[in-house]
Amino acid sequence: MSDLKNKATGGVIWSGIDKSSTMLIQFVFGIILARLLLPEDYGLIGMITIFITISQAIVESGFSRALIQKKDADQVDYSTTFFFNFMISILVYGILYFIAPLIADFYEEPLLIDLIKVVGLNVIISSFAIIQRTILIKEINFKVQAVVNISAGIIGALVGIGCALAGFGVWSLVLQYLSRNFITSLLFWVFNDWKPSLIFSVAALKKLFDFGSKILASTLLYAAFQNIYLVVIGKVYKSEELGYYTRATLFKQIPATLVTTIMQNVTFPVLVNVIENDEQVYKVMKRSVRLTAFLLFPMISILIIFAYPLVLILLTEKWLPTVVLLQILSIGVIFFPINSINTNFINARGRSDLSLKIEIINNVLIVLTLAITYSFGITAIAIGYVCVSCVGFFTCAYYSGKFVGYSGLKQVQDMLPYACVSIAISIMSYFLWSFIDNQLFYLIVCVITVGIGYVASSYVFKFKEFEDIKSIIQSRFKK
Repeated sequence: MSDLKNKATGGVIWSGIDKSSTMLIQFVFGIILARLLLPEDYGLIGMITIFITISQAIVESGFSRALIQKKDADQVDYSTTFFFNFMISILVYGILYFIAPLIADFYEEPLLIDLIKVVGLNVIISSFAIIQRTILIKEINFKVQAVVNISAGIIGALVGIGCALAGFGVWSLVLQYLSRNFITSLLFWVFNDWKPSLIFSVAALKKLFDFGSKILASTLLYAAFQNIYLVVIGKVYKSEELGYYTRATLFKQIPATLVTTIMQNVTFPVLVNVIENDEQVYKVMKRSVRLTAFLLFPMISILIIFAYPLVLILLTEKWLPTVVLLQILSIGVIFFPINSINTNFINARGRSDLSLKIEIINNVLIVLTLAITYSFGITAIAIGYVCVSCVGFFTCAYYSGKFVGYSGLKQVQDMLPYACVSIAISIMSYFLWSFIDNQLFYLIVCVITVGIGYVASSYVFKFKEFEDIKSIIQSRFKK
C-alpha cells in the first residue's frame, strides 16, 4: 500500500506539472492568437468541434479505460487494441471526409468543407498514441507524459502563432491543432518502449469491448450533448457569438480541466487497486474531493469576480461580450471535477453500465434546458448549462454514494470551507483595491492578494490539504 501511495504522490506531482504547464502554454499562446484572430475564426472551429470530439471518442472506443481496469492486460490485449483503433480511425476519417459538405450546408458555411477534411486527419494521428498513453497511466507514470505534452504544446503554439502572423486566419488554429497532436504521437513512440506485435485476438477484443463499449457509449453521449451547445448556437446565432461562447468556455475550462485531469488520471488506477476495500475507497474519494475543492475554488472565484479586467486586458475590447458568459459558465464548472471522481469510482467498480445510465439522465436534462433557453439568447443558454451541471452532480453522487456512503450532500459539506474562504477573499480583494484605475495593475494586485490570502487562511484554518501539499513539496526539495 505504501508503494501505491508513493506512486500516487508522484503521479499527482508529475500530472500537476504536466497539466499546469500545458494549460499555461495554451493560455498564454491562446491569448496571443485571440489578439491576432477574430471571434468568427473561433466560431468556425466551434461549429465542427462536436464532430471531431465524437470521432476521437469512437476511435478510442473506451478501450483505454478497459485496459486500465484490467489488471492482467498483456501484449495481446495492447496489440489488438492498437490495430483496432487504427482501423477504426481510417473508417471514421472516411466518414468525416464524405459528410463534410452536409455539415457545411447545415451551417451555411462553405469553408467548413476544407476545414473538416484537414482537421479530421487528427483522428488518424491520435490513434497511434492511445496505447502508449494508456500504459503510462496504468503505471501511474506521468513524468514521460509531462515531457511529451509540454514539448508538443510549445511547438504547436509556435506553429499557430506563426501562421496567424502570416495571415492564415482560421487555418492558424487548424495547423496548431494538427502539429501539436502529431508531435504528441511522435514523442510517445520515442519515449515509450512499447511496440505492437503482429497479433490480433478477437477473443481479447470482445472481453475489452464488454467493459469498453459502455464507456464508449457514455463518452459519445457526453461528447455529443456537451457540444450540442455549440451546434445550437452555431446554427441559430452568428459565428461571432459562437466565438464569444467558445472563448468563455475555454477560459472556464482551464482550472476545471487542470484539476480534473490530475485527479482523474491518478484516482482511477488507485481506486482500481483498492476497490475491494470500502474503507480505503471512502478515504481515497474523500481526500480526492477535498483536494479538488482546495485547488479549484480559488481559481474559479478569480474567474467569476475578476472576469471583466481579465478579458479586457488579455483579449482586448473586441472580446468583452465574453465576460458575462465566463462568469455564468464558471459557476457551472465547479462540480465537473467532482463528477469525475464519482465516475472514476463507478468505473473502477466495473459498473460502466451505471456511468452510461447517469450520462443518459444528464443528456435528457441538456436537451430539455436547451429547448427552453435557446430562443432567449446565449446568456440564457449558459444559465441552463449551470442548472444541468448542478443536477448532474447530485445524480452522479447519488449512485456512487450508494456503494460507500459518501453522498452528494457530504461531498458538498467537504467542499464548503474552501468555497467560502475563496469567495470571501476574492470579494474583499475586489473592493479593497477598487481605487486603482489601471486595470492591469488592479488585476495583478487582486490576484496576488487572493493567492496570499488563501494560503494564509489555509494555514490559520489548518486545511489538511494545504499541509499535505506543503509536506510533499518539502520532501521533494530535501531529496
